[in-house]
Amino acid sequence: MYTKALEIYPIHFKALFNRGFAYDKLGHFELAIQNYSAAIEVDPNNAFTYYNKGISLDRMGNFDQAIECFTTAISMEDTKADFYHNRGFALRKKKEYELAIADYSKAIELDN
Repeated sequence: MYTKALEIYPIHFKALFNRGFAYDKLGHFELAIQNYSAAIEVDPNNAFTYYNKGISLDRMGNFDQAIECFTTAISMEDTKADFYHNRGFALRKKKEYELAIADYSKAIELDN
């Protein structure tokens, strides 16, 4: 249905975002990332789009780009515990333990 909506209005932010989310849940991470990237072009000020793109990148094993996306999300909304928590996951996978601990600690501080 999101694809049909985008055939009618190709730059519909919500359809791009939600189709990206659906692709991620189906395990089609590259398609999810493409949709999140397109959604970012439509609205570059939505922190959750960067956050979700970071999750898909992380699931693909692209930890550096995931960290960049989580960092962008945090720079836009620095009160979301999940943003720090997921960046901590990516940092841990890169064996950057002290940075991961700092992010986990911030996530706990924001929402224990």
